[in-house]
Amino acid sequence: MRILAFAIVGAALLLPLAAMGDEVGPASAAVAAANDVALFGKDPGTKTAYACFSRRYDTAHLASHPRQNVRNMALLVTSTVDPDQGRQYALSLGVTFRGSNKQLQAYGGCGAVDGNKVMTCGVDCDGGRIDVSVKAPSSVMVNIPSGVSTEDPAATDETDAPPNKSQNFGSDDKVFRLDRAPMAQCGPLANDDDKAAMLQFK
Repeated sequence: MRILAFAIVGAALLLPLAAMGDEVGPASAAVAAANDVALFGKDPGTKTAYACFSRRYDTAHLASHPRQNVRNMALLVTSTVDPDQGRQYALSLGVTFRGSNKQLQAYGGCGAVDGNKVMTCGVDCDGGRIDVSVKAPSSVMVNIPSGVSTEDPAATDETDAPPNKSQNFGSDDKVFRLDRAPMAQCGPLANDDDKAAMLQFK
């Protein structure tokens, strides 16, 4: 179900981009290529590409930001090339909140990185919006204006207990700076088919 919803959301978000495909000129193509280099750390060419970013907030930071509920955050961007629509983008977000060691996750499809190096992503099942601003060469700013819906990846059916209400985004959980990280740190966010491939994308 997760994979099907992931594909539907990604396709829906990228249809407007595909419709504009005939209007993309050399300048736009050059900008898109530069954005991909900034996001993935190298030119992905026509291959599947991955980018991993993460941040662990220490005790001092959390003490000075009492309304921030996020302790750890990881972001995996996965990008494939469709023969008709060109390069497609999707993200997986992992967050660990105060008072818990369990990573909750969110998934969504994204539009291409625009001229301002911003990628807008819609979380599956109307779960909110995430904007990712590329800060070359090694970091991104993640903007979550209204929080997003997360799920426990270990949950198996609707009878599982929902997360504690405290395990949610606080009023100071809006903007996060994440730094490029080894692919292994984003392993829990990848599906089985992607895990081996992403570790080779360095």
